[in-house]
Amino acid sequence: MLNINKFPYFIISLILIFQAAYSRSQSVSWLPETENHESTSVISELLSPLNGKIRFVICKYDGSTLAQKNDFVGNRISIDGAEWQYLLATTKKSSQKDALDISVTFKLLKGEMKSAGVAIAFDFNNWSTGNYTLIPASIYNGNRNKIEKRGYCTGYDQEDFYNKNIPQITTELPQLSPLPDVASKIEVSSCNSATPALCFFSPLYKRAFMALTEQGIRKGEQIIDNGFVIEESRNRTKASLIITAPGVRERKPEFIGFGSSPDRGMDWKTGDKITMHLIVYSFKTDGIPGLLDKFMTERKVVTGPNYPRNLVPFSEVIKIMTRQIDKRWLEKPDYQYYCPENSEKICIGWIGGLMNTFPMLVLNDDLHRDRVVKTLNFALPAVVGKSGYFLAAMNPDRKASGRDWFPDQPIVLTRQNADALFWLMKQFMVLKAQGNSAAIEPEWEQAVNHLAQAFVNTWKKQGQWGNYLNHETGEIAVFNTTSGATAIGGLALASQWFNNPEFMVIAQEAANYYYQHDFVQKGFTYGACSDILQNADSETAAGLMTSLMVLYETSGNKKWLEMSRNVANLAATWVVSYDYELPKETELAQLNAKLAGAIWASTQNKHGAPGFCTSSGDPLFKIYRATGDHRYSDLMYDIVHAWAEGMKPSGAITERLTYCDADNRGSRGGSEFGSTGWNELNGILMAMELPGIYLRTDKNELVVFDHVKAKIESRDKTGVVIQILNPTKYDARITILAENSDQAQKPLGITAFASWPSVSVNKGKLITVKISSDGTQINPLNEK
Repeated sequence: MLNINKFPYFIISLILIFQAAYSRSQSVSWLPETENHESTSVISELLSPLNGKIRFVICKYDGSTLAQKNDFVGNRISIDGAEWQYLLATTKKSSQKDALDISVTFKLLKGEMKSAGVAIAFDFNNWSTGNYTLIPASIYNGNRNKIEKRGYCTGYDQEDFYNKNIPQITTELPQLSPLPDVASKIEVSSCNSATPALCFFSPLYKRAFMALTEQGIRKGEQIIDNGFVIEESRNRTKASLIITAPGVRERKPEFIGFGSSPDRGMDWKTGDKITMHLIVYSFKTDGIPGLLDKFMTERKVVTGPNYPRNLVPFSEVIKIMTRQIDKRWLEKPDYQYYCPENSEKICIGWIGGLMNTFPMLVLNDDLHRDRVVKTLNFALPAVVGKSGYFLAAMNPDRKASGRDWFPDQPIVLTRQNADALFWLMKQFMVLKAQGNSAAIEPEWEQAVNHLAQAFVNTWKKQGQWGNYLNHETGEIAVFNTTSGATAIGGLALASQWFNNPEFMVIAQEAANYYYQHDFVQKGFTYGACSDILQNADSETAAGLMTSLMVLYETSGNKKWLEMSRNVANLAATWVVSYDYELPKETELAQLNAKLAGAIWASTQNKHGAPGFCTSSGDPLFKIYRATGDHRYSDLMYDIVHAWAEGMKPSGAITERLTYCDADNRGSRGGSEFGSTGWNELNGILMAMELPGIYLRTDKNELVVFDHVKAKIESRDKTGVVIQILNPTKYDARITILAENSDQAQKPLGITAFASWPSVSVNKGKLITVKISSDGTQINPLNEK
């Protein structure tokens, strides 16, 4: 195969143009052939502010290639003796003037047609490549970036290093072309997306479009996924956004790149019919954040409610994941420490290094505190580079261990150092809250202070933290991305700990920069992982959301709370919003797994996973607590419960909890994955940093996060009586955060969870408890 990565970019452009021309010769364009296609008045009214129309289409496929399409003129059409009809029903949502509920029934009245399908197309004139396009977890800003065709985790070319003008570089993925006058088309299906949706924002019209659909159409006992197509004209002045049934992708997106597509049309005979249901929105908004906020509100409106299962209570998760993390304790004559994955290396940040020590400290017992102390004594200051930045990894001999594709180069992923700063600061704070400050060695503080100062030095010199850093010189080795997002929160905490106002100044400058430059302007965050080049990802979104929450909690300024809430809406696009129905023969289908709440990793690593890498996601709870907005508590609830779906009977949990056909479809990863350290970590973090039950003592407000059921039975001036049912097979100890509205206006901070009271509820039992009006006392009344 020709390796285009060895050619200059203008040669790559010529090759892509040739490939696009060849591709166009093989398949039919989805774009309308005439401007006279039909539209109904109510749909026209909705779409006209975006210069849009609707079109209904019959499709004929040759294998997985669109061979023929025919647009309806009127509601009937005859194709080679086959007579088709569609019936359209539209309903304006009474609560929203900018939304329309659409059902279209396609029926073959006479004849038959092999390998066919139907489609609803939305055509837009006066299109622009400046429009932000979104298919959740798959397409962000059209994925218009430079592509380097290469294998998994093979890194950058030499010319990419120390280049301030490096473009965003990703592995091969579905994209709208960044090049002019070539084919530009995306084809994905419901299994390629966290929510079946097509969205875009137009800066010209200050308006957004959103079409939410069902997963697909039912054929017997099986659902066949819908397809989603975005195609632009060669001059980019027109575009069509199409929903197809069934979904037929010409090429199947793989973990990296594309493979042959298994998708095919259906065979139709007289009387066959299918109904496509969608809700379409066209609404005013000033920018991408407005689109994402609307998506956050409406993402479940078509797929409907999901049905999480109560499987494993938090207290049991803590026990099981403590055992899993303790398996990673290395006890050797010359060294003892926790490692994050299945090796003897200390890998800094990212997948758990110097982070999985945090929950071990929270346990607050002598054994685990001693192990954490030994881990930090082993790593600090040995892991500190000349610049103050930490090495990427360290072997048991305390020598640097880097990536194979950085031979002999002192380069580290920015995100690793950002995580290390944030989580080490949290550990100092936990030790202080426990009264164990004496355990903090001066060498640890010195190393973390130098790390914070390294971030400050780089920022003052470069105005960003880049994707990779040189840990000897402090220079940015690979520029751009949101890789350093968690450093913002780390600097904010370090500012308080070390009484250094400059740390807070830089934290706020960086927060404003990344919020505006990546979230507001680009509509995605990226740069989280060493294995995905610069693909958009969920992890930097979670990191930025968390850091903005830390700024709110350390400053009290609600500006940061609002920014955290907005970035949470982006994070939600990565979270599965419904219980995707898998083929019956798959492992997860046979387990009756409920997948709403699984979190997609990135546009490269096309799989869902249990939880955010790597955090509890507790800012979602804190946003709800501060605002009363249940969208965020509901999202947190889904994430918590999906995590438990990924845990195997052995206690092992992997980063696979997926339905995408690009990667381990319908499985929890298989035996070859073992147990994944960062999933062990985020599970125990959720169980510790989230209250099992949250109660407002002065209003009828109760939210459950743990795997129990609860309701308010009565209240008076002395407190509130609630009932708690434990439907799981484990005895549980449930933490309860109860407070009034005034208390809820005060930020919780980093270590508040350590003082939450709790109550025991045996498996299968119902308990009644009285909670005092100030939330400090919990008195069990009876158990049934």
